[in-house]
Amino acid sequence: MPRIVSVTRLFVPQRYAEKFHADANEEVMHIISGRMVLRMKSGEEYPAGRNDTLLIPRSVQHKDLFNIGDDLEIFMLHFKWAQADRFFASAAPNCLYRIPERDKNELLLLFDMFRLDSYETDSDFLLAETRLTHLLGIAWRNVFPGAARQRPNDAFSKLTAYAKGYMNAHFAEPIGLDQVAAFLNVSRATLIRAFRHSSELSFNEYLRTIRLQHACSLLQDRTLNLADCAARCGFSDPAYFSRSFKKHFGFSPRQYK
Repeated sequence: MPRIVSVTRLFVPQRYAEKFHADANEEVMHIISGRMVLRMKSGEEYPAGRNDTLLIPRSVQHKDLFNIGDDLEIFMLHFKWAQADRFFASAAPNCLYRIPERDKNELLLLFDMFRLDSYETDSDFLLAETRLTHLLGIAWRNVFPGAARQRPNDAFSKLTAYAKGYMNAHFAEPIGLDQVAAFLNVSRATLIRAFRHSSELSFNEYLRTIRLQHACSLLQDRTLNLADCAARCGFSDPAYFSRSFKKHFGFSPRQYK
């Protein structure tokens, strides 16, 4: 899984446009408002406007060109990723521009959640890193469309990772096997088989586990009742939530609360 180093939402200072600079980590730049041109020291230029996302490899010199009066506001995320060299060998910074509409909508939803995250605890960063895994999974499958033709075990591992990233980003919603398989454009049987080959937990066990782990954080909020906690974790039935919680942890939500 990629590791987040820093997260910033800022109005870009003029110095970013005045001289070339580079970062020691990979970088995501998502434009919230305004327009800019990413100019690489090697000469390439990539225009970007509202809701565009740029991926920049580490140690690459670049400038962020914009008009001072444009109030360029961006969401910037720096991260480390073991697959970065392989990915950026084939991917340009604007590789997310020409992707299917469904993937674009997923990206916008991910950035909405990124911007709402607090980034105060280890759990906050872990959740954000699962969202980043989801984002990079979208980029990967569009840059390498033939990835599904890999060796079965490799393909199953990546498919399971993408599925887990999606589940971590959407566990509070009424999702299940059908929805995740449809998002990944695979059959139910393929996704079940991928988890069987690549995960200690089945699809349903993994989804239930992340929902219950999130419930532990919500139960510490004294203003929420059990029904609220259950709903915010993706459980439509509070009684089933209580039974699942007790079976998983050995004590009831009320005892934990």
